[in-house]
Amino acid sequence: MSAGSATTVNNPPQQQPTSNSKLQVEDLENYGYKSAFKTWRNLKPPVKLEERILSFLSFYPPNKSKNSFKKAQILDVPIDENFNQLTGKQGKNNYIHEFYIENTLPRIQSDKAEMNGEDVVMVHGYGAALGLFLFNFEQLSNLPGIKLHALDLLGFGLSSRPPFPKKENSRSWYTFWNSGKGKGKEDSLQQGSILPTMKDVDNAESFFIDSLEAWRRERNVNKFILVGHSLGGYLSCCYALKYPQHVSKLVLISPVGVETSMFDLTRNDNNNNSNSKTVKILGPDVKQEIDIDTDKPANTDKIAQGGENTRASSSFHVPDSNGHVEKIPNVPKVLDFIWKQEISPFTLLRCMGPIGPLVSGRWSFRRFDHLGDPDKVMAMHEYTYGTFRLNGSGEYALTRLLGPGALAYHPLLSRVPGKIQCPSLWIYGDHDWMSKEAGEIIVNKINASPQNSDSDNTRAEFKIVKNAGHHVYLDNPTDFDSLLSTFLGY
Repeated sequence: MSAGSATTVNNPPQQQPTSNSKLQVEDLENYGYKSAFKTWRNLKPPVKLEERILSFLSFYPPNKSKNSFKKAQILDVPIDENFNQLTGKQGKNNYIHEFYIENTLPRIQSDKAEMNGEDVVMVHGYGAALGLFLFNFEQLSNLPGIKLHALDLLGFGLSSRPPFPKKENSRSWYTFWNSGKGKGKEDSLQQGSILPTMKDVDNAESFFIDSLEAWRRERNVNKFILVGHSLGGYLSCCYALKYPQHVSKLVLISPVGVETSMFDLTRNDNNNNSNSKTVKILGPDVKQEIDIDTDKPANTDKIAQGGENTRASSSFHVPDSNGHVEKIPNVPKVLDFIWKQEISPFTLLRCMGPIGPLVSGRWSFRRFDHLGDPDKVMAMHEYTYGTFRLNGSGEYALTRLLGPGALAYHPLLSRVPGKIQCPSLWIYGDHDWMSKEAGEIIVNKINASPQNSDSDNTRAEFKIVKNAGHHVYLDNPTDFDSLLSTFLGY
């Protein structure tokens, strides 16, 4: 594989704090306004924050590596020429940030594997960055011949952050408020803000999909395995539909946007769920991921039947047997206003100034506390906050692609079955708040479609990882890495 003209820039076990740790567990437990101000004031540039967390790996920086068969480098891959050609626009100084790892050992030939190594592209979720895959790099890089490309999506992480496409023509959409809220009464569907058009959705998807294709051309990668989490999973699936000749396998980790709902802009033109209906009553309360992604076990087998939604599952939305979400989400007025105005949650975080690290720490300290070493926990906290507060760009895709309650305007269930042209693996955590039920339904529909039913080349698999929530790869990296390695053919 050629690196093109890329520019180089310079499951973990429970661990106990090391003797030379500068921080103590109490420092994290007592992290308050004063500590947040110090973080905000002394925060290093994002490049340095990324280098710090990558240095946790045994093979990075390169001069640290005892494993001569593992090569790693950070790249900023210029995409202007190809991206402008694909979009017809004249962007400048755009690039995709990449952490590239190559295992130079030859791959052992088997019934499932070829002698050549695999190019595997990993794409993060909304608001995240490539560093969140940190705890998967060590194990995956042990696979002989693997060429791992962890990317920051355009407009996220350390990739360039161009202006996000503006809306095309707009039309009114629904608001969900009435005096009988929460009492089962029918909602008044009032005209209010703006519902994106299909053109808006296409433009938002193309912002990411075409920049990924521009990266592929620049890096001269002909075919690869595409792995995406959450929003990155949704976009990875969209990429596989648009550029099927370049995706050999598709791995979707708790992807958003699978289930259909009243927000589906194609529902009048392509009524795949003619037996489903939308009940205009209030659904479950919308909560932040920080509250939803708990450690409670889930009933992963129960799928709502006969048009009834159930809360027995950990899933935020449990669709009916057709994959259709019947209940309109109960959106708090503040969130409803923010969504209509397309105000990014990271805009609010940036406006908080020195309080920002305290707010983001509610997520990061809980998410990374399994590391045991307070210095490492703080490093991950500073890395995530450091990327959260960068100039807004890709984050504005949220309200273009999803309606309130994270329901897609162009759901995967409306377009994937019968059209996907590669094997796919759909992975969820056993207490995932994303809809496992919708994932199982779409897998069954893919396998039952006439184009797919008799072909292993387009077969879909559905897997649930135990002891994991929405961030499956973080919660249980050992089982996730094993599952992924098997699907890759190792």
